[in-house]
Amino acid sequence: MLSIAYLNFGGYFQNPVRPSGAVDFKVATIAKLGASRGVPSSQTIRNKTGAAYRAVIEAWQALGNKKKKAIKAQTTPSGEYDWVDEVSNKTHHYLILDLISKVRKLRAENKRFASIKKLEIDYRADTEDTPESRLPRLLNHEIDALKDAISEESLKVKGWTKTDRGSIKDHTGKIIFRNGFVDGIEKLLSLDIGP
Repeated sequence: MLSIAYLNFGGYFQNPVRPSGAVDFKVATIAKLGASRGVPSSQTIRNKTGAAYRAVIEAWQALGNKKKKAIKAQTTPSGEYDWVDEVSNKTHHYLILDLISKVRKLRAENKRFASIKKLEIDYRADTEDTPESRLPRLLNHEIDALKDAISEESLKVKGWTKTDRGSIKDHTGKIIFRNGFVDGIEKLLSLDIGP
């Protein structure tokens, strides 16, 4: 009579996966890997008296094939994508299946968006999106410094003058601040960005 250790081949069938990732039910491999666990030699399994051992191996192999087919059915698309099975390169095969999965996901998402019949867009101005809300708040002394930079009195003390184009020149006509300087400060001061 066969013992439980022999029927289970020393636990070999709990994990018959080789380091390469393939499942191996060859008699020689089972005997070699299970030798330290009480598995009979390959010759014993092949002998006339090893019919019971071969029956156990075949049963486990059938179970493994059934699981393999179930997993393949879950991951392999059917119908229009049957050609994918003909791709021999494993990397390409995986990449194609991955792309098919992504396409299916995107198609489902498109169907979901296409089912939206009425799209409401709010055109109201949001207070958080106004340019004033994105500008930093100025302190009182900063506002006073900007006002003083372009005031007639302050410019007169330094011997500077404003031009029509918003620049500031010294008494010799040399430009101190470029065109638009005065206008830019006036625009900044016109915004409500104080404390």
